[in-house]
Amino acid sequence: MRAVTFHGPFDIKVENVDDPAIQDANDVIIKVTSAAICGSDMHVYDGRMPLPGTGWTIGHEYIGEVVETGAGISNFNPGDRVVGSFVSSCGDCYYCKSGWPSVCTQQQTFGFMQLAGAQAEFLRVPNGHYTLEKVPDGLSDEKAIFVGDIFSTGYFAADRGDIKPGDTVAVVGSGPVGLFAQMGALTFEPKQVFAIDRMPERLAMAKKIGATPINMSKEDAKAIIRDATDGRGADVVLEAVGLEASLKDCWNYVRPAGTISAVGMYTEPEFPFPMFFSFMRDITFKIGMCPVKRYMGDLMGMIQEGKADPSQIITHRLPMSDAAHGYDIFTKREDNCVKVLLDPSK
Repeated sequence: MRAVTFHGPFDIKVENVDDPAIQDANDVIIKVTSAAICGSDMHVYDGRMPLPGTGWTIGHEYIGEVVETGAGISNFNPGDRVVGSFVSSCGDCYYCKSGWPSVCTQQQTFGFMQLAGAQAEFLRVPNGHYTLEKVPDGLSDEKAIFVGDIFSTGYFAADRGDIKPGDTVAVVGSGPVGLFAQMGALTFEPKQVFAIDRMPERLAMAKKIGATPINMSKEDAKAIIRDATDGRGADVVLEAVGLEASLKDCWNYVRPAGTISAVGMYTEPEFPFPMFFSFMRDITFKIGMCPVKRYMGDLMGMIQEGKADPSQIITHRLPMSDAAHGYDIFTKREDNCVKVLLDPSK
């Protein structure tokens, strides 16, 4: 099969690799009908995230059709359309049963160290009985694919922020996860959601979603937020970038006794936490990887009911053969690129 493979920092190729095969009774093999380039793929692309070696298949946002199942699979059949979590989880351990499949004892992430990635014609999904979710009839790839990662992650940021009706929310970053964090925040009926970024095209998309854009290159985000809250600051700040500077900004925006909920992916082993500042102001700080399976079904229902349209963030649709170009424009933020969808059949 053809797949997008890593050959060193900023060097990816589309080449032939071995087809995946059933290795365990709970495996599912799917034909990938759409895959996406995610912001966290950049950690692989630029070499920050180690891989087993060159030629490794990358990517973890996918949707497709079941072509083969292991002997232990009873809830899926060949021909079923499915979307999957970016991590494989068992569904049976203490953490999965407690609603935290992100820290499953068998957790493996597609396209990183543990599992071959999803930017390919076919994909083996371990623990497919739990990792995958059926796609309702009539729901397109473009609308359903993001429940397996960034839509769930953005919603998780908002949910974990404990947003109350009437709250003021600030979202740091208006990339794909930030846009979904804004979309998620708005479902909790806040008074206002501020979208903070430097890229005009992303802020325009945030405004379309219903957030109030702040261009931090031209405007004083801290002053604007404080002016809107009688000098207090935001009740909840959602961080969706994954850079130390962006995380530091959160403490400038949050009010005393407020909450910071961070879902940006960090590769730095440590962060200089403002301990005394947080202690004296009773600030709650939460960070972590989204337990995607907790949200997939509900978000799929939200899309079906017309309450959310995740496809609106897609700016580029490319054949998988042009994956290198997709990574290039996404990394450099060229051509107003926000989200790239790849077609593995081309």
